Amino acid sequence: MDISVICPVMNAPSRLLRSAAASVLAALDAARMQGELIIIDDGSTEPATLRAMAWLAARDGRVVLRRPGANAGPASARNQGLAIARGAWLGFVDADDLWLPDRLMAARMLMASSDAQWIGGRHLLLRPAGSEAAPSLAAAMGGGGVLCGAALTRCLLANFWMHLGAMLVRRDVARRAGGFAPGLFYGEDVLFMARLSILAPLHWLDADLYAWRRAGGGLTAASARLGARSMAMHEVAARDPLLRGFTRELRWARYSALKGLAVNNLHAGHRAAAARFALRAFAQDPREGRDLWRFATLWLRGGGAHRYSPAEPFALKEHR
Repeated sequence: MDISVICPVMNAPSRLLRSAAASVLAALDAARMQGELIIIDDGSTEPATLRAMAWLAARDGRVVLRRPGANAGPASARNQGLAIARGAWLGFVDADDLWLPDRLMAARMLMASSDAQWIGGRHLLLRPAGSEAAPSLAAAMGGGGVLCGAALTRCLLANFWMHLGAMLVRRDVARRAGGFAPGLFYGEDVLFMARLSILAPLHWLDADLYAWRRAGGGLTAASARLGARSMAMHEVAARDPLLRGFTRELRWARYSALKGLAVNNLHAGHRAAAARFALRAFAQDPREGRDLWRFATLWLRGGGAHRYSPAEPFALKEHR
């Protein structure tokens, strides 16, 4: 079997879940690859979601449905999928997103190469008004081709430059990376990719591979994403043996994440929380007084265009 695609589901809208599954199966068909779509029910309770999962498994033999029990979060759900995956390669899809039709066609030659263990590419931001290109990891690093080294790890830790759904990885490498950190509800994908960057170079495809929906009730749209809980990934990363030696990068990534929380809280109208996170960022690195001044200017304006943090504003008003 060529590829196993893992999809955690927690009360995803049935229409979007069916679209996500159809996009994966269509990509397999287009590339004439053997594969499976592993759906992990992470404690769903919505009847429509439960019916959609059962319908998908009954309709196509390539869909594997597992229901491990109570909600444990996306990290644990993906680990359940990793444990039963049979494909030489792994892919990922969120239950409300889409694989783009030609993604496996674009990756097929690299997947056949013994040199490539990890492949990634661009993702699109899919909004109600249409799609737009997301910032590119290759552009952030100043070039494409094969990306590797501490610069790659730092980029992956610092910001959401590549979506988990826009990558493929050999199953044995994913298992050597230890899978996803259990208990994390935010940033588990970023930490997983940072671990992979220690183990294997990233072979970059200059192509759009994935469509990430930026509206709806997903984790990134939840108000909890704006709280300190979303910083737990950085604490886990600091204790990770694979990331030992990246103290400077982790410290910079934490600083960047705090700035991102400040901006996203400001955009959500939480001015007091925004100021607290900006001050925490300044306490993390008091040398960056210019950044704090930029935030103060932004805070006084009440938001708008800024150069304070590279983090994408979540624009929660879309989800209300």
